[in-house]
Amino acid sequence: MKRCKQDAEKTKSQLIDAACEVFYREGVARATLEQIAREAGVTRGALYWHFNNKVDILDALFQDTMPSIEALQGELEGLQADAFWQGLEQHYVKVMHRLISEERFRKFNTVMHLKCEMTESNAQVVALINQYRHTWIQSTENIVALAVRVEALPKQTDIMLTTRLLCSLLVGIMVTFLGEFEETRDMSKVVSPAPFLTHILRLVQQSPILCD
Repeated sequence: MKRCKQDAEKTKSQLIDAACEVFYREGVARATLEQIAREAGVTRGALYWHFNNKVDILDALFQDTMPSIEALQGELEGLQADAFWQGLEQHYVKVMHRLISEERFRKFNTVMHLKCEMTESNAQVVALINQYRHTWIQSTENIVALAVRVEALPKQTDIMLTTRLLCSLLVGIMVTFLGEFEETRDMSKVVSPAPFLTHILRLVQQSPILCD
């Protein structure tokens, strides 16, 4: 029984890895379950044992790949202002370094930001991505509110505006980096996104337009 469970987990992991490759190569809308099964070296029956459709696979890939922003919020709880910003910066720097050093992490984020077609035929996938985005924005808003509570940001900070600015800047940096890498396929020709983070967080801390 233990061996069967291990084999099932191994097959599931192979399917998740294969889905990342197929989504990256074909785009989510054009990718098929047949292609994913073939890439993983398993039958379609084995695929359907674990997943019902592409949305299920994409969700599993997301859960397996992306860091938890809810966990970040927990790590920042109770920190004073300087330590709060240091912890936040370290988290985002780590994410940016993973884009450079981890191929699957980079490919998955490329899929999410550049290869997930917003079409009617892809409606279920689009709905899932919107769900991820709303969750991320809400969690980021919670972190900004926490920053205000621990006086890492002024008490009069406009939490919603600050959240939108921070999210927009982070996504912009990631998409620019991913787009440049897709164009050149040469990491030496792409500017690392990590150094921008200190400046972004400093902008958020000091910008007077973010206060009521």
